[in-house]
Amino acid sequence: MNAGTPPERAGARTGAIVDRALGVLAVLLVVSVLVTALHDVSQAWDSGYYHLPFAARLAGILPPSAFVFHPANAARFEGFPLLGERLQGILWRATGRPECANLVAFASVPLLAWFLRRRFGVSVSLTILALFAVPLVHTHASAAYVDLPANVAASVTVLLAVQAFASRGPVRAATLAMAGVSAAVAANMKALLHPIVALALVALACRALPSLVAELRAHETRRRAVLTLGAIVVALPVVFATPLANLAAHGNPYYPVQMSLLGHALPGTEGAYASSPPWLAGAPRPARFACSLLEIGIRPMSDEHRWTVDQWMPDDSMGNRMGGFFGAYVALNVALLAWRALRDRSREVRAASAGFAVLTLAVSVMPQSHELRYYLCWMIVLVALNLWLTSLPGSGGPGARVVGGVAVVTLGIVIGVTRAAYVLPLGSTFQTLLRAKVDAKALADVKDGERVCVRREPWNMLWAPVFHAPRRYVAVEAESLADCGDARPLE
Repeated sequence: MNAGTPPERAGARTGAIVDRALGVLAVLLVVSVLVTALHDVSQAWDSGYYHLPFAARLAGILPPSAFVFHPANAARFEGFPLLGERLQGILWRATGRPECANLVAFASVPLLAWFLRRRFGVSVSLTILALFAVPLVHTHASAAYVDLPANVAASVTVLLAVQAFASRGPVRAATLAMAGVSAAVAANMKALLHPIVALALVALACRALPSLVAELRAHETRRRAVLTLGAIVVALPVVFATPLANLAAHGNPYYPVQMSLLGHALPGTEGAYASSPPWLAGAPRPARFACSLLEIGIRPMSDEHRWTVDQWMPDDSMGNRMGGFFGAYVALNVALLAWRALRDRSREVRAASAGFAVLTLAVSVMPQSHELRYYLCWMIVLVALNLWLTSLPGSGGPGARVVGGVAVVTLGIVIGVTRAAYVLPLGSTFQTLLRAKVDAKALADVKDGERVCVRREPWNMLWAPVFHAPRRYVAVEAESLADCGDARPLE
């Protein structure tokens, strides 16, 4: 009667070994990326152009008396959501190392893994491996960009809304509070995520409203319902603090971007950013989004720059700013979710598939939807939903270990293509970059007290006197000679 026991025990032992191996790989990966984030200064364009300068300004490291922003960057500093840069500046100030600004992006991945474990019962190691298999998560986790932490926060808001519809009971106050915090983080880091965050909050409100109304009608629960509604009213201005502050200060919630509302022009210093590969210039946004998901026109797998932080290619190329989710990995995850939606009519699967469908429709029509780093939440939510549904008791189809195996293979391909540039400390420290980018001879000619004009984009910041103590002068950031004013141009 025990004939079936040995195979069952062997299977259990094999499963335990696989789980342990996945856990070890996840730990090694996290440690390696952490070391990389602590060692390598982020050299993608926007890091030096405005993320690090803004972080240093907010932390009091780079005062306006030492470094003068170009008017365009000064306006962006006034109007952009800067929570991400503020956190970067705090870490820079606390450690004395600009490289630590990378930790804002890095920390978002283990935090999301912890969230999925606590709220959805997904293995931490599985989440780590599956997310790092997404090239844009992989490249951003050790960079000083804010796309990853902002999109992780937006993903948490979306996932909480999906979970609310998947559950039969009333939405708990703790869920609403967590959604408010994650929405505030996302909205105050990235303006492009405002519609996604607002849509998720509206969906969550629609799910929570019936139970709140019932509580208001019942005498014994009325006080709790009033407190919950009061907290929501107080939280909304915090979530959308940046556009409200811009509206009050500049008459435009998305200053410095020029806008038109009901035929009325709102003030701004620059037009809305718009760019696409020439062959997609006339294509509708959903078509661009689909082409980008499939990575049509991007660099070949033999090119180590196929996947980068900003997916840059020459402007006239077929794939500039396209791709970054790994088309095959996208197809596998979409197919898995679609397969579940077709065969499983459980409440969880219906909520997950419907929520992801709405998210897809929303993201596909967003500005620059083909620049996937702006909308990492789409892929993060897709991966998270598949991990959750796979981890549910009694779920059919591929098991968690199979999904983990696919993630490991995909991750291996990404590491191989990028030559491990984002998981090993192979780059430059800030001090090395400083020596490489600043011309010592030109700097030696700068007199104390002088105003000099720097045109070395994106690393104008490196010429600021705070990085060349005890020198005392003023560096003025410029894009052209006309921007220099009374400052002497450095040639």
